[in-house]
Amino acid sequence: MLRRLRTVVLVVVAAALGAALGRVALQARQRIDAGESPSDIDFGQIGVRFQDVIPGLVAAFRVKDAPWSWFHIPSWLAAFAVNFGVGAAGGDIASLRARAERMAFDAVGLDAREFGMGGEWDDETETPTDATGSTTHASWASTPPPPPPPAGDD
Repeated sequence: MLRRLRTVVLVVVAAALGAALGRVALQARQRIDAGESPSDIDFGQIGVRFQDVIPGLVAAFRVKDAPWSWFHIPSWLAAFAVNFGVGAAGGDIASLRARAERMAFDAVGLDAREFGMGGEWDDETETPTDATGSTTHASWASTPPPPPPPAGDD
């Protein structure tokens, strides 16, 4: 009984610690993107809510089920790693998924836009705008693929 209680407490602490350190990593990444020093993080702004801890708790409970049980991952490690990853990714999970899709399609020599995948496109040289002049974000699914190269004279 005490062993099980100790495991539950350890999982909850690891989940909360993972969520907090994930938030720290997110703030450090945002500061780097803004051109600021990543070491000047205000720890007073880092708050962990119960909703931030739930993904890690779910992972800790699922680690004993097949096929995850085959990896023999401790419950506390699953809770920490999942909450750290979710916290560090912040709201960028959709963009990370789109980037992974584009990289996977590029690796096999295909264009993700042809399959309606790859998320929103962002051209660094030109930002699309609508008729009112406001910035729009067209998805790759709605952007036609580039024209084929001209046939060479052989």
